[in-house]
Amino acid sequence: MDIQLERISLDDGRQLKERINQYWSDGADGYYKSVWESLHPGTLKRKWQEVLKESIGDEKAKILDVGTGPGAVALLLADMGHCVIGLDRSEEMLKKARENAKRLGLPVDFKQGDAESIPFECGSFNVVVSRNVLWTLPNPIVALSEWKRVLRPGGTLVVMDGNWYINLNGSLKNRIWRSSALFWISIIEKRNALHRRGEPDWRRKLPMTFRKRPEYDIELLNGLGFIDINFRIIDRRRFGLAEYLKYGCYGDTFIISAQNERLDKT
Repeated sequence: MDIQLERISLDDGRQLKERINQYWSDGADGYYKSVWESLHPGTLKRKWQEVLKESIGDEKAKILDVGTGPGAVALLLADMGHCVIGLDRSEEMLKKARENAKRLGLPVDFKQGDAESIPFECGSFNVVVSRNVLWTLPNPIVALSEWKRVLRPGGTLVVMDGNWYINLNGSLKNRIWRSSALFWISIIEKRNALHRRGEPDWRRKLPMTFRKRPEYDIELLNGLGFIDINFRIIDRRRFGLAEYLKYGCYGDTFIISAQNERLDKT
């Protein structure tokens, strides 16, 4: 695989990053409410922690959460006893994350940084995780290379994501389901999900938007030298009927786990 073919030019990449960063910064409050309601209340919290444990095991680890947003995954991991650093480009998101950490009394260190240029030394982490981040990046191969760099030999990469292009090219049934879901989300979560900012046009310019995933992700990971690559589909019905009705229109979540190459390959 010629990974150079998958890269966006530096100038186009910078412009896209600024637009993407502004989009998430402007919507930090609404996204915070959405993520928090999806991951943290009661049973949902326990179920997401079960999912994370299935990928990273029981051993306490130093973990980097890339694209942490309001800190939901980082805080779930910290609550499980891990040492966690959350990284995000948006300072507005990081403000929400720090507020959440204080609210929960959890010791997570949140830092500003670029997912495609990680501000840490090589081999700094046992585990690198990301949730719904890779598809938003102009150069996912550059990002994955960086995530691999900061992993210790034998360390674990966990990518949680989905085929979000369904939002752009969904069936009529799916579009109707999505509209209905926004109504119920507004009622159940007591937030105005119907007041949307529209679909950002930058989505169509991103390399991952129209790729078949997780197959494409696995192809990239193989090309970068990751080993023991596995994936599984997480049916949203695992988190209850209400979650499925609210978010099932976006499709199932997939989780990929992969190991960084070990120094001793014998």
